[in-house]
Amino acid sequence: MHYEDVGGCGCLEKAEHDLVVLSVGLLSNPEVPRLFKNERLEVDEMDWIQETEDDVNPGRTSIEGVFVAGSAAGARDIPDTIVHAGAAAVQAAAYVEHSRTGK
Repeated sequence: MHYEDVGGCGCLEKAEHDLVVLSVGLLSNPEVPRLFKNERLEVDEMDWIQETEDDVNPGRTSIEGVFVAGSAAGARDIPDTIVHAGAAAVQAAAYVEHSRTGK
């Protein structure tokens, strides 16, 4: 691979790599907690939406019936985002079913 050493000599360099990753940065949205008027959506120290029990109930938040999925809860790669979104969808479906049937 050829690249420009912008932090050093500014010249073209050549290197061999096993993997090269091109990615954009991710930032949390500090406005998200203000979406809810009567309840406080908990966020972590980096303003990502906080899951209350991420190991047991992924996707659940501090507000009953509000679920978070994928990179809204933190920076994740694509496979982890897909798995997390699926888990949150299952949690949301179970919540709706329980609300409808009472079971």
